[in-house]
Amino acid sequence: MAIEFENIYKDRIIDTIQKLLKQNLASIPVVFDEHRGQESFLIVPEADAFVDYASNVHIREFTTTINYQLRKGGEYTKENQLNRLTMIAEVVKRLLFDNRNYESGNITNWYGGQVSSVEYTRDEEDETISNVIITFQCNTNEVISWSINI
Repeated sequence: MAIEFENIYKDRIIDTIQKLLKQNLASIPVVFDEHRGQESFLIVPEADAFVDYASNVHIREFTTTINYQLRKGGEYTKENQLNRLTMIAEVVKRLLFDNRNYESGNITNWYGGQVSSVEYTRDEEDETISNVIITFQCNTNEVISWSINI
């Protein structure tokens, strides 16, 4: 019997975060491996936890890090860099709050989404690099269906 599955973390969570960022902050690249250019978002899957189950549904909680990086230089002076970092963090927090229950068509991609933390850091080796690390958690239901051929 072949196992049928959906790559829920990638298809419903990561792809949706990427879509929201690209729609609302189109000038900032979204990457999955390493930061590029003067500014970029790096999306990192952190955790996929089993919460509960019902008769044919698994409830799962996903934790994803959205890391925004900004390199100082050009128009980004010390004050401008601080303003840009905090502004981007506020935009992303609001974007995720406004989409805390996200549906696409007739599919609920996630529900109960919340930003659980926002951390501002500066690279210790390169002080021209600053980061905002946003931790986003959300839940989804995975319907488990079994097909038995007799």
